Amino acid sequence: MAPPKRKNLPIRPGAAWLGHLLQSCLVILAINWVFQGMRGMQAKELAFRIGLGALLALAAAGPFSLAGLPAPLAGAAGVLAGHSVNFLLNGQFWVCARYCRAYRGRALCIERATLDLAREIARLPWLTEAAFIGSRARGGRADDRSDIDLRLVFPPGLLGWWRTNWLLLRLRSRSLVRGVPLDLYAYDTPQALRRFDQDEPLLVVKDAGGRLHRAFPGRAVWFDQPAGTAPDGRPA
Repeated sequence: MAPPKRKNLPIRPGAAWLGHLLQSCLVILAINWVFQGMRGMQAKELAFRIGLGALLALAAAGPFSLAGLPAPLAGAAGVLAGHSVNFLLNGQFWVCARYCRAYRGRALCIERATLDLAREIARLPWLTEAAFIGSRARGGRADDRSDIDLRLVFPPGLLGWWRTNWLLLRLRSRSLVRGVPLDLYAYDTPQALRRFDQDEPLLVVKDAGGRLHRAFPGRAVWFDQPAGTAPDGRPA
């Protein structure tokens, strides 16, 4: 069994004990519960996530109010409950759990889930751009602590925004139930992928307009080609 992953944190603690504490399972889960991956989101996904959290909080506050709690307490309880539900459905729990010693992943399931996701995304006629990054793009076999890094790009228009955000919610919720560590985001433009290591392959599932190949020449390869193979520029 592979050892627990180490979390890359934006701060460097000065004391060793604080560093160990910040790498502990409960602290990492708590941090992700609070922020829910919002630092990695762009405007289109972030707006949906905040709106969904607000709706869940309102829906959860009603029963607390009916139970007789004063309005401020019912509101606070609703926010906590709605935030927790949003984290479970949309917060990529199993990606965070990989940092826990007790986590038990299954490499074969991760391999199969990657292939299933690629096929599912390829069948969506309205989604034009999607790619794997990270370990799935670099090739090689998954280990028991691997995750699946998948990035989508929002199609233009309100309908594209709506469809993509509901796709994110559906895929993340399904991954929660199946125990699959899916690290999934959607970006406003392909240029957001420049934040990652530019020496690593970009494993393209869909690129209907060719924007990914134009933005990342020599880096983008098609999912059905081995990593390192030169892309042929064909549309998805």
